[in-house]
Amino acid sequence: MQFKNIIAQSGVKAKIIQAAQADRIPHAMMFIGAEGAGSLALALATAQYINCDNPGDTDSCGTCGSCQKNTRMIHPDVHYTYPVIRLKPSPSPSLSYDFIEDWRREVQLNPYLSINDWLQSIKAENKQGNITADECREIIKRINMMPYEGKYKVQIIWLAEYLKGEGNILLKSLEEPPSNTIFILVVEQPDLILNTILSRTQIVRINALEDEDIIQGLTANHEVDEKNATNIARIAEGNWNIALSLSHGETSDLAAEFSNWMRMCSAQTKPTGESSAKLVEWIDDFSKVGRENQKMMFKYGLIFLRECLAIKATGSTQKISGDEMKLATAMAGRLSAEQIENIVLLITNAHYHIERNAHPKILLMSNTLKIAQAIMGEYVPTEPEV
Repeated sequence: MQFKNIIAQSGVKAKIIQAAQADRIPHAMMFIGAEGAGSLALALATAQYINCDNPGDTDSCGTCGSCQKNTRMIHPDVHYTYPVIRLKPSPSPSLSYDFIEDWRREVQLNPYLSINDWLQSIKAENKQGNITADECREIIKRINMMPYEGKYKVQIIWLAEYLKGEGNILLKSLEEPPSNTIFILVVEQPDLILNTILSRTQIVRINALEDEDIIQGLTANHEVDEKNATNIARIAEGNWNIALSLSHGETSDLAAEFSNWMRMCSAQTKPTGESSAKLVEWIDDFSKVGRENQKMMFKYGLIFLRECLAIKATGSTQKISGDEMKLATAMAGRLSAEQIENIVLLITNAHYHIERNAHPKILLMSNTLKIAQAIMGEYVPTEPEV
């Protein structure tokens, strides 16, 4: 991974390169950034740059033996730790290197991947990923070995918040690592990191991407037209991983699809045979578009409803216009803030369950009827979906 392949983040790139050129790379860094901001990509590019045989002023050379091995993620002095699940029928907890082929494949395809993307790729189903005590001891064993060929041994820990209490095992290694050893901890939820670990690392904050960064990245590198890229950037909210997913789908129809769904929900406040038949037909069609597109509509709906609240509070919004603005103004006029917030909770719940493989037809029918209740002014608590 080279810095030039990372969307935006010019300030962070410059600081890392400056520190490397001055031979002042901290022995333990924590890259803190929201999902999709590029923290893992920056960690990979940093590992490649500091071991490059011919580093330039702005990037690694990309052609030397070290760079080629880093690109393929097979450099013997760069190690990776990430949340994994227990392999059956093994009696002992699994280690990261049990999944190394999957890791290389997924990260090379998308270094902005989310934890859900990763766990789905290794068929975790409903299992939670972990970084275990055995993994921590394996890290200590690795960093105490002599380097094979690089100037630095680099240990990247992706989503270090999954260390939980087991992170205490690494405290001495983080504070006093072997010579020429660099830790890079990639973190999305710093509030879950032990203070004892935070105090032993130098914090590098990775900002969420601006809409302009996403628009430029999509139009320049992914052949997305500017209008569609603008729509994607608004929904992605700084998350390049979401932007990439949206760029492969029919994002231009999200507003129309959500508007259609809200009309279906409203019709169910006074259902007729015709409105019920249309609802069943719509659910049948929409359940076939795939979970990613369903998730994106829910995501769009949450952003749209936030703008409804903005209109209700201030009378205006800069995020939407045209037909979207007309619908948002109508909903803001008809519904109270409490009703809108209840619908937000229901859609958030739907997004959560569709990610976890809830039956789409049951989920859509259930939430349509619940939103209809909310439109009628009834408070509808969220419940687990089938």
